[in-house]
Amino acid sequence: MESLEICSYLRPERVLYLDSADKKQAMEQLLELLCRDDSILDPQKVRQAIWDREKSMSTGIGEGIAIPHARSKAVTDFVVAFALVKNGLDFEAIDGKPVKVIFMIVANDTQDKKYVRLLSRLMLRMKNTELIDQLLNCRDASELYRVLVESK
Repeated sequence: MESLEICSYLRPERVLYLDSADKKQAMEQLLELLCRDDSILDPQKVRQAIWDREKSMSTGIGEGIAIPHARSKAVTDFVVAFALVKNGLDFEAIDGKPVKVIFMIVANDTQDKKYVRLLSRLMLRMKNTELIDQLLNCRDASELYRVLVESK
């Protein structure tokens, strides 16, 4: 069985370090980074898919983490972007806590099993408090990328 690592779909240019932002600003900045990727066939449809998913239920999973995600015909393969918001933001998370760690994931609408496995693997990885602490102590996007790629 193929190992699905979130970092195999993450690129340094799709990692953000933000001191502060609101939910809309953070989401739009991540979407802008995602939509530059060649795997995105129709940026407007991808934006709509992410916002539609978010309107149906917040993807703030708790403990300071959000994973906005969607599947769309407008994507040929997984594309991942990441942001750390140093001062946190209101993401309407299930536990009401501010979100600091945001992974945004889009995939083709036919990638059902891989999509579920990738999300599950990411959620398990985000339970690693040592990794979260390392991310929160980073000072810029390049350091965030290094920590994400080197951690397993």
